[in-house]
Amino acid sequence: MTGDGSAPRFLVREEALEAMAAEPVDIAVVGGGITGCGVARDAALRGLKVALVEQEDFGFGTSSRSSKIIHGGVRYLEQFQLLLVRESATERKILQRIAPHLVHEIPFHYPVFDRDSYWKVRAGLAVFDILAGSRGRERSTGLDAAETRRALPGLRGPLAGSVRYPEFITDDARFTLENILSAIEHGALAANHARVTGLLRKGKRVAGISVEDRLTGKSHEVRAKAVVNATGPWAEEFLEEVGCRIPKSLVPSKGIHILLPADRLPILGATFLRSRAGRRGLAMRRGEWVYVGTSDDEYRGDLNRPRANRSEVNELLEMTRDCFPEAGLEPHDVKATWAGIRPLILQKGKSTRDMSREDEIWIGPPGLVTVAGGKLTTYRKMGERVLRAVARTVEGPIPGGGATARIALPGAIPREGAEHAAPEQEIEALADRGVRAATLERLRRLFGSQLTLIRRMGDEDSAWLRPLGDGVPALRAEVRLAVGSEMATTLSDFMDRRSALLLFAPEHGLKGANEASRIMATMLEWSEERRSSELAEYGRLVEEHGLPEDRTKAADTA
Repeated sequence: MTGDGSAPRFLVREEALEAMAAEPVDIAVVGGGITGCGVARDAALRGLKVALVEQEDFGFGTSSRSSKIIHGGVRYLEQFQLLLVRESATERKILQRIAPHLVHEIPFHYPVFDRDSYWKVRAGLAVFDILAGSRGRERSTGLDAAETRRALPGLRGPLAGSVRYPEFITDDARFTLENILSAIEHGALAANHARVTGLLRKGKRVAGISVEDRLTGKSHEVRAKAVVNATGPWAEEFLEEVGCRIPKSLVPSKGIHILLPADRLPILGATFLRSRAGRRGLAMRRGEWVYVGTSDDEYRGDLNRPRANRSEVNELLEMTRDCFPEAGLEPHDVKATWAGIRPLILQKGKSTRDMSREDEIWIGPPGLVTVAGGKLTTYRKMGERVLRAVARTVEGPIPGGGATARIALPGAIPREGAEHAAPEQEIEALADRGVRAATLERLRRLFGSQLTLIRRMGDEDSAWLRPLGDGVPALRAEVRLAVGSEMATTLSDFMDRRSALLLFAPEHGLKGANEASRIMATMLEWSEERRSSELAEYGRLVEEHGLPEDRTKAADTA
């Protein structure tokens, strides 16, 4: 980042759009979710010329609305998807290694309520340990009822015990962001808020994309040897819009989560939930919050604005109350909600709960590769498969891969000799400068070596280390970092996907929105009208992510 907080030259989005239109690229990626960003990173690390455009913001869709778990795939054992379990478990270790600042271990508990089930679960997780290559403390452990209740106070009885094993929690939006930042560091060109309006063709072959900058209205043509459609839930819609055949139908499945204060559900770590009626879910501790999920229902609404409705919230709340009857949870305990869309590939005769989470790759017409399905944990392997498909459609070899498993993401703990201090040292330095404990805990979860940039801003001017607002666990410096180095161009880009304040701050961080918008307005030269518009849009986003009004599921099919 430059001294005045402005963006490095290679990160200015308007210049990136101009550059990708000036000379042909090897691959143009459409979609800035985890899949598209992973493809772009892999291609850039292989030395290919890559351009990526995203019509909203990086991580805008499912990639910021998941269960936020880097998981080994225990649930797939029930469906005997052993290869998917092995791949998930292997990838989990790799992601922990390349992003230790974002992939945090969390003890996961599988409670059981009778002795026969207890030993079945122990046996199942022993199989998982073998598939995952778990050793030592990575292996699953049996807990008796008393030990289980210490981790999960208030869990209903009678209780036989639980099986505990390690999983990993992440911030999915920042994980996605760091993948595209890594791609940019290695030569990729990327722009958010840039919409594809059509495909360029050379005979029967796809030869690039037409792009509209949604912030300036300018149009660009990006010529490419291959185009990758990595638009997730929008993949089928994209193919329809550009006049291409759709090999298989996608079934959008909506999953929602509710957020509770941890003092209302004081679990340690995470746990599977299963009500006496058979409803299943999970609860995850994240700092001072616990979130509970998830639904799995076919969705027919607007893909751009999936929202939790009251009946879905009530169902999750009822399941949680059944599992933790002593908590006395009520609707007013729900402080935030979110909804994401899983892009499942249609399997006739199966419900969305039973459809496979495996990805598929389609080639056609020549020059166009579409990736559908998949999940966060295996995004890196999906990228490798996509690039193998690209090699087939361009009818020529591409450089070998493997670097994505070796090269750390930008915020990872620096190697010896790097100029940055280790994250824990920076946390201590920020504490010495008066940053509050709640803010430090949040920073620890979201940032790695970027903490050095935040601390240096405070050393330049202590005002940058002031809170964004009363009770808001975020610093003014974070806004400067997001605009100057992370391509945040709207208030919602910062409040939601750069800082996680929309979902994980008291009152959605509203008391910090005004100051954040003021800093952004100065850095991005917004008019007062633009600033007011950004605040209004964030207010609408807050309303949509709060406790919904008491409506039925009809809203999803309207």
